Amino acid sequence: MDENDPELKLKLLEVARAAAPDYPDVKKGIGCGVAALIAAGVLSTLFVSFFQKLSTGSRISVVAGSALIAALVAGGLAAFRPPRQ
Repeated sequence: MDENDPELKLKLLEVARAAAPDYPDVKKGIGCGVAALIAAGVLSTLFVSFFQKLSTGSRISVVAGSALIAALVAGGLAAFRPPRQ
């Protein structure tokens, strides 16, 4: 077989396109999740500081909850996003 055969190149390209994608990318998902956790924690702390009627326990739970939700969403989106081509 000639390695410069155009039919062979087309078949190999077709097989590569049909191959299973190599995601979820756990490493990228964890990295983006941690970044979102920190960013959401800081932003929600600033946001909650304006509410005087909330108790300290309520403030902590709002900050922790919003940061966790942001981390899960951002990490999940980053992990399951197909790689760029």
